[in-house]
Amino acid sequence: MNKKLIIIPTLLVAIGGGALLAQTDYFEAALANPTVTAGQAKELALKEINGDIISLEFDGDDLQPHYEIDVVKDNEKVELKVDAASGAVKVTEREMIQKSVTQASSAVLPVTKTTTISQEQAMDIALTKAAGTVTEVELDDDNNELVYEIEIRNGKMEYDFKIDAVSGAIVEYKEDLED
Repeated sequence: MNKKLIIIPTLLVAIGGGALLAQTDYFEAALANPTVTAGQAKELALKEINGDIISLEFDGDDLQPHYEIDVVKDNEKVELKVDAASGAVKVTEREMIQKSVTQASSAVLPVTKTTTISQEQAMDIALTKAAGTVTEVELDDDNNELVYEIEIRNGKMEYDFKIDAVSGAIVEYKEDLED
């Protein structure tokens, strides 16, 4: 009788732990290979708000992996959330901005005439050096030089790039093994 009292809870803990581990493996697989790619997420966002994408970031830290995309249209910055599994698009924030050459902030930097490579070309350049999923792309003013900041994840590896927006040269490259 005492053996049954010990064996039954032990089996329940083992079964529950196995289910939890299986679910964790499922989420890790989903993060490594989201159903919706960064390119598809961009297309979906631009169907919702037709403008210029200024940043794209993959967020897999919660139970619903998604892309956070900022789009500038006219004098408005719109933040969108694109579900990485279903492709559902949701506007999360709208903000009026002032766009002037002298007051352009690095947070809202539209593609300018000095930019000669597109965001897609910058992503392709980064992906030739590091295979994986693009989780973040942003056009940034880095010491008065326009650069694309790109993050790529492949399993537990994270690759960070700064790519010159005029020449397409890789200005900075870092690899990190995430714990």
